[in-house]
Amino acid sequence: MKCATCGAPIEAGMEKCPYCGSTTSYGESLLEEKVRQKQNEERQTRLKDLPRMKYVSGAFIPILYFFTLCWYAPIWYGLRIRSLNALNPPQKVPAWAVALYNLMWLCVLIVPGWEEELRLTHEQSQLIFEVALGVAMALSVWLAFRVRSILQGYATKFLDSNVAVHTIAPVNILLILFGPMYLQYQINKMISMEYLAPQI
Repeated sequence: MKCATCGAPIEAGMEKCPYCGSTTSYGESLLEEKVRQKQNEERQTRLKDLPRMKYVSGAFIPILYFFTLCWYAPIWYGLRIRSLNALNPPQKVPAWAVALYNLMWLCVLIVPGWEEELRLTHEQSQLIFEVALGVAMALSVWLAFRVRSILQGYATKFLDSNVAVHTIAPVNILLILFGPMYLQYQINKMISMEYLAPQI
């Protein structure tokens, strides 16, 4: 092969021309490979140091909701509370709120069908159901906004605060209607943006 700069004959596999010192095409490809390898090592180091969150396929979440009769929503907060609170923003997800949310949803699912076993009148059962459903819905909205605030606060480590607010879970109506489904989609997005690492 010949040197592309001076035209001198050189042996294949040489990184530099021995006559003019310019880098050969082989040397350029080797340098590019070294740069790629270094970038990959830096990326792996960065990912290793990121907080970890569970990645769940967007198509799988509705199935979980269906088979758990929507109980996956309160369970989702219980499964994520430790990871969310490890992000170290000013706000946290309180364990009492998650426990109460699960308890209220349990009442919603169990009380109407267990009136006789629990020795409740129909009116008492209906009252418990309505109160539990109301509290569960209020907690659902409150927890969704709290988690969004945590994710947005964490995202300010990588983004300007205004950009974080408009990038991470920006649509209030989706947050209210779909709660954990919408939040999990945002977590998946943050994992793909490499602001979070996927939990193994």
